[in-house]
Amino acid sequence: MKNLTFFSLVVLSFSTLFVQAQHQHHAKCGHKQSFERSLLSDTLDALSYEIHLNEINTSFKTIDAYTIVNLMSKVDNLDEIKLELLDLTVDGVFVDNQPIADFEHNSPWLVIPLSTPMNTGDEAEVRVEYHGEPFYEGWGGFHFSGSYAFNLGVGFVSDPHNLGKAWFPCIDDFKDRAFYEIFVTLDEPKKAVCGGTLLEVVNNGNGTNTYHWKLENDIPTYLASVAIGEYENVPSVFESMTGEDIPIGIYVKPNDTSKVAGSFANLIPILDAFESYFGPYPWERVGYVSTAKGAMEHATNIAYPHSSINGNLSNEWLFAHELSHMYFGDLVTCGSAGDMWLNEGWAVFCELMYREGIYGVDEYREEYRDKHFNVLHKAHIIDDGYLALYGIPAEYTYGETVYQKGCIVTHTLRNYMGDDLFFPAVKAYLETYQSNYASSWDLRDALQPNMPTQTGLKSHLWMPNGKWKPM
Repeated sequence: MKNLTFFSLVVLSFSTLFVQAQHQHHAKCGHKQSFERSLLSDTLDALSYEIHLNEINTSFKTIDAYTIVNLMSKVDNLDEIKLELLDLTVDGVFVDNQPIADFEHNSPWLVIPLSTPMNTGDEAEVRVEYHGEPFYEGWGGFHFSGSYAFNLGVGFVSDPHNLGKAWFPCIDDFKDRAFYEIFVTLDEPKKAVCGGTLLEVVNNGNGTNTYHWKLENDIPTYLASVAIGEYENVPSVFESMTGEDIPIGIYVKPNDTSKVAGSFANLIPILDAFESYFGPYPWERVGYVSTAKGAMEHATNIAYPHSSINGNLSNEWLFAHELSHMYFGDLVTCGSAGDMWLNEGWAVFCELMYREGIYGVDEYREEYRDKHFNVLHKAHIIDDGYLALYGIPAEYTYGETVYQKGCIVTHTLRNYMGDDLFFPAVKAYLETYQSNYASSWDLRDALQPNMPTQTGLKSHLWMPNGKWKPM
């Protein structure tokens, strides 16, 4: 009976995982800019970014900035450096402190010729000065909201989805990871909130302060963040399973400080639960910043909607979802948009796991049944067809299939493997690919050694043959 039950689950779930839905042709959504897919990380590796936002004008909705990016060549005889910067005007470019007059900027591509070609392992420091009105779409990009401004690192409509390029020149894909320092100069009493640790606030003596943030871990561009406005921090501390005290910072509008305790009442128990499932919290800070749009899993600085900080637990699932991305998405990042279920499907699965950890297994099961029902009855309608998790059309990268069906497949993995095999295998996967990207095939290879073998299906578990069928 176990063999037959699992075989049914395989037919329903796993055999769809890597199917290209080639029989379906989906029209691309229209949007402001049609992006060429980034292949820059094939030739260059960004080692670090130093972003200086010298002015963020919330009245005119503009920025004035420069970014210093340290790059290493991955190939020989590289005679130009190509970065991405969307819509903004480039004022000057320097390579190793030498001005480059003949650069070309045809948004989003910034092409910088080199007088001496770079070879594999050679490094260069590029400084780009720029200004203008940053790109935004309905959700992602760089947004202004009254006296506040903030970025959201991905766009649902933009293709590719990565929108680091909306506010700094970069190698903008899911694979390239770098270290970040961000300097933001603001009029008092505004504050800047970014990823990592606030190292210092410099009073410039002219009514402005410069905030200096630094992130210890390397991240891809879409996880870099900034939010500015009249924020107040509601701090606390989480004692990790390692014994380390990890600071918690929740930055909100002054009128919302009294609502934080109610909205985040179970934050520390949820952190405890995630650590028990997935291992020690892997970042230097737990952070949320209140924004007009969201939510978005920027590393240590989650953009979280003003409306969700309401004094009750109605959106607890949302902050838990985003928090789980510190493992699935931020620590280990999907290698491509086609692998997005590794980020989002697992985060939705964590909506189940936090419920089990806080409220018990019956809550997990009830929520799972609701999600399973909706996937079977609605996902193909919402996403215009029965789609495989891998290689999904770009307009459905952030759709129902990736999120909800991804959760159901992950639950099925857990159910088949059993907790004694599943959670150690997941921890091993996170450890193996930490501070790196992974593909769906990498997850398969990481979990497969722990797969039960009694069904005889181990070697066929991930074969790309079949489609999700309606029931």
